[in-house]
Amino acid sequence: MNIRRLVVLIPHLIVCALYVPLHNYGVDLYIDIYGGLTSRGIGIGMTPDLMVQYFVLMNGITFFISRLKFKLIFVSLMLALILYYFLPHYPVRAMAYTLMGGSLTFAAIFFGQLLDQLFFRRKKDEI
Repeated sequence: MNIRRLVVLIPHLIVCALYVPLHNYGVDLYIDIYGGLTSRGIGIGMTPDLMVQYFVLMNGITFFISRLKFKLIFVSLMLALILYYFLPHYPVRAMAYTLMGGSLTFAAIFFGQLLDQLFFRRKKDEI
């Protein structure tokens, strides 16, 4: 892997590292607002682990897609699958996981594009 791909990988690694503490903060916020996770008779089960693994896997796949248009389509499909999994029974979780996963992944994509333009495309133009 060349240096250009490694630099673009950095935002994806950062958002994957940020996902867990943000998820834990979101769970604490959910408990403060709605009560315990099982207070309404709905068990959360392995959902947090599944969502972390899903997020990391999808970010890895998104990193290896080269065209921006296909990245955006892939992330949109990822978010649609999250909504399909949670709606209509868990609307708050659907919104939380979709917003957190989508915003972090889109941020990684666009920050990676920005790094690519700042460090590599300018050098190509100077030559």
